[in-house]
Order: sequence, then structure tokens, then C-alpha cells
Amino acid sequence: MKTYYLALMLCLILVRGYSQKLEMEKASPFTAVKWEKNTPIVLFENHWYTLEKLDTYTTEELLAFCRKEYGSKWKKRFSEDLVEILTELGTPPEKKVLLILSDSTKTIKVTGTYNFENRQKVLKYNNQHPSKQKAITHITAVQALEDINEFEEILTTKSSYIHLSTFDYTSAINNLKHKISSKKEKIDVNFLTHELAKIMASIGDRHASVKNEFLDKKKIPTYSLQLPYTLAPLHDSIIVLKKTNSEYEYLSNNFPYLKSINNIPVHNLIDSMSYKAKLAPKEAKFRRGVTELQNLGELYFKNNIALPKKIKVVFTNGKTDSLAIVELNNKQYNYTSKQQLAMYDLSKEIENSNFTNMSKIIDNQIGYLTIPKMYHSSDNKELEKFIDDTFINFKNTKALIIDIRFNPGGGRELINNIGNYIIPKTESPWVANIAYLRTDEEKDFYKSMSYRYLNMYGSETITELDRNAIDTFLSKYRFQRNFDITKFSKPHYMILKSGNTNYTKPVYILVNERSFSAATVFTSAFKELPNVTIVGVTTDGSSGNSKKIYLKNSNIRVKVSTMLSFQRNGLTLDGNGTQPDIYIPEDEAQVLHGNDTQLNKLVEYIHAH
Repeated sequence: MKTYYLALMLCLILVRGYSQKLEMEKASPFTAVKWEKNTPIVLFENHWYTLEKLDTYTTEELLAFCRKEYGSKWKKRFSEDLVEILTELGTPPEKKVLLILSDSTKTIKVTGTYNFENRQKVLKYNNQHPSKQKAITHITAVQALEDINEFEEILTTKSSYIHLSTFDYTSAINNLKHKISSKKEKIDVNFLTHELAKIMASIGDRHASVKNEFLDKKKIPTYSLQLPYTLAPLHDSIIVLKKTNSEYEYLSNNFPYLKSINNIPVHNLIDSMSYKAKLAPKEAKFRRGVTELQNLGELYFKNNIALPKKIKVVFTNGKTDSLAIVELNNKQYNYTSKQQLAMYDLSKEIENSNFTNMSKIIDNQIGYLTIPKMYHSSDNKELEKFIDDTFINFKNTKALIIDIRFNPGGGRELINNIGNYIIPKTESPWVANIAYLRTDEEKDFYKSMSYRYLNMYGSETITELDRNAIDTFLSKYRFQRNFDITKFSKPHYMILKSGNTNYTKPVYILVNERSFSAATVFTSAFKELPNVTIVGVTTDGSSGNSKKIYLKNSNIRVKVSTMLSFQRNGLTLDGNGTQPDIYIPEDEAQVLHGNDTQLNKLVEYIHAH
């Protein structure tokens, strides 16, 4: 199949003429698409036609690609996202497109035009006539084995992290095949999803996942069952809480800690069952594990284990224990800190272009900038100007705190924007990040990497001054582990530069174990700068350039990272995160009462220095 697509792409490149490029990302030559069985019927100039060919693609070729790449959503993606589909195939469309259409009386060859208005009409039609796709709940053992083979091929040909991992995924897959082969009954798609997810999690790819998008949680009676109290991490322990108004207090002051569930120590439960975060940094793994223990019904379901009717829970104070037999219920008890709620509220304000609460000056001396998400410039055009104005307002402060706790990631534009202010001119250009794309194609440009501000040494965007900085940096650079570079692109570099106006005072980046993806790239990009100090807890590092593929028979969605992303210290972001220079974890007052002691202690440190 791979050879076929390469050949097809080459033919298209040879036959396509030169014309004006299409600049829109969302456009269509049709105003509606309906389906007769699995054949697309398109509305063109107010007449319904069967689509026979689009440019040099037959309809069958396009649909085969959509089924493979988009699984259960293939019809929706075909109708709404033609530009993206053709771009993925390596042939971004021109504004004009040759169409071959047919109805019951004739076949015609016409020229269509991609435009945004057409695509919006397609979207409106789809919303009024939703496609009904039946969920696949069970498949035969033969079909399951075919999907497992496809899963293995995805790992072998697309995964970046198998080239760093010591996990023997081949043996794990063979063991799963043996388990499937011995079954006489049909295979539950949820069972297969979870078994594949366990294998994926053991590779160490923090952006990867395996998911059944058709899962109806309401049909799983035990799925939403929770322990009847709130669990929260405190240092290396799990504390048991109850909520009082907007704060928390211990369920029992005499026995504040959770020791075991059904005779299994809680740390062992997290290690054995909370597999999604199996190879996350220590603090992130523990926090995520505590949340999964709270949602015990979901945790057992994802491990393909029947949930016991009685739950034996042991509480402890470290010296003596207390036993309780509890019933799970559907009430939500999940722990949420005041800081996390504040970040969520702020993100909603920013979405409405209200930036007021993003920045303030503490004690008339310390600038404070909060970033709840790594926003793309396209999300809000006014944000970049606000950042510029903020640094002007902070010019007379004695220090700056950039708070990205609970930041789930997003784009990298803010790294570049803020870097203009905080990178000293003596350190510019600054090599912030090195990455490799998993690919068997040797190209001079990869759009998905450029989108992340990553460019190759010979790129037109890299200057001679940049190359000198790269050469100097690489002379002392060592990777944490060697890998087969022949399976990857040439290295890509994120180069940050000092702008015309510098913030010359100390900068502190406040992070925690919930700072993820582009937020941890932000952290690692500025670590080691002489004026920057990382404060808080090791981030939940990850940077993957992930790709989604749907398995043929089960429609299980497999998401896998196609990029290896390295920090300046030679460690990958995945599995390592970025360690703080000053370690300030949450304390009891912060967890229970919402006092922001992490921020307060940092402010005290700044005043003392």
C-alpha cells in the first residue's frame, strides 16, 4: 500500500500543471455530500451527481485512503476535509479542480472551484443529515488478528519511540495473538482496545493512545463507579478527603492516608493498573494514578478485569490501620485544586479576548504572567499584542514569574513570542530543541515540523548565524540513548532569538506535574539560560507530532508519535519531563485549603535574593 501511494503521488506531481495555489485550509468544490450505500453523491451547481473522479484520483482511491486514515469518521472527513485529505496524500489542491461526475443519463467533465462558502454548506448539510455509523462491538478472532498485525505494522513503520524503547513489543504482540487465537467466541472490541493500549503504553510514547471511539459508557454498568470519598496526592502519599464548601478536609484525622484496596498496596495498584502513565515522570505518574484509583470502575474496565462487588479499603496513619468495606457509587468525588479551577476560568476569559487577569504585579515589584494554554496565534489575534504590552508594563519590575502550571499544551507560538523578550542578546541565537521525524522519505521540508518551529540545518529559514550556534551547541551535545538515525529525517532545530527589547531581570518559570506537551517544551526551551530559573515540580514532558490511524476491522483508533523530541540536556521530553532548578511541591495548605504556597514560596525566594 505504501509503494502504491508513493507511486500515485509521483504521477500526480508529474501531471499537474502550474496554477494558483489554494490558500484556504477548509474548502470544497461541492455544496453537499450524501451517501447511497458507501458511494458519495455530491451536489454541484444545484444538481446531484455521483463523483467518479476528482483531479487524478478516482473516488475509490480517495475513499480507500479515508477509511484507512480516519476509521469511523471517514465519510465525515471525506465530505468536509478534502483539502486536508489531498494534502495528506502529498498533493495540496489548486483553486480549480477537474471533476468527472455522472447521473442516470450522462457523464460530464467539469471544472470546480474550492471555496470556503461551499465547505460551510457541506457542513450545514451534514449537521442536518448526520451520517449514522453503527458501532462495531465484536469481531471474529481472524479479524482481530488482522488488526493486531496492522497495529504492529503501525508501530514498525510510523512509531518514533520504538527506536528508543527497550520494551519488547514484538513478544507482547505475539502473546496477545496467542491469547486471541485460543478464543472460540467473538472478540470484544473493548477487550482488544485495552490490550493494545497496554502495549502502546509500555513503549514510552506519552502522546500515543489506543481508543474505541464508539464506546458507550452508559452501557457499561460499572464504568462510572467511584470510591465514595475524594483522593488527592500529597508528596508520596494518597490522602483521603471530603469537601466542605470550596475547601477539603481529611475524612478521618486519625487515619488520613489510603494504604490499600482489596489487599493491594495503592502504589502497587498504580504500577500494575494505571498503565496509560506507566512511563511518565514520577510525580505525573503518581498524580494520574491517584485520579484513576478514584475512578475505580473505569480503571478495572480498562484492564479487562471484573470489578469486585465488595471493596476492602485500608486507611492508615503510618503506624496503625483502619479497615472499611465500602460500596462504590456514581457520585463524582474527583479532586480539583483551586489553582486548577483558576486556570480553567482564566482560559475561558481569554477565549472571550479578556486578558486582564493574565498578568499582574505582585508586591509592586514582581511581574506575574499566567498562561493556562499554549495558544496558537490563530486562536486569538489580540493575544500577541497583549504579551507585548505586558512586557512593557513589567520593564521596571525586579523579577518575572511565568506560571504554566496545569497548562495542557497547544502550539509553540508563545515560546517564540516570549523568547524575543527573555533570551539575552549574548545567548542569541539559542538552540532550544532538537527533533527527528520518523520517515522513510528524504525531503528538504516537512510541514508538520515547520509548524512546530523546527527546521533543518540547510533550511532557508536558518541563517549562517543560526548554523554557527548549532555547530557550537552540537560540539558538546550527547543524546541519552543512541538510535537508528537512518529511520528518521535529518535533525530539526528550534532556534529562538532575542528581540529588539529585552527583559533584563531574572525570570522564573513556575511548573508542575500537569504542565504537558507544548508547555513542557516551553519549560525545556528556556532552561539553562543564565537569567531563567525553573521552579516547582518536574513537568509531564511530551512532544510527539502524533498521527491517527484506524484499524481496518474494529475501527479502533491508534494514535502514535512520529517525532523524537530532545531537550538541551540530551534527554527526551517523553518519560523525563523537565526538572526544576528549585523544587517546590504542593503542601498540605495548598491541597486542602487552596493557599497557593508554591507561588508564595517563590515570591519569598525572589525577595530574599
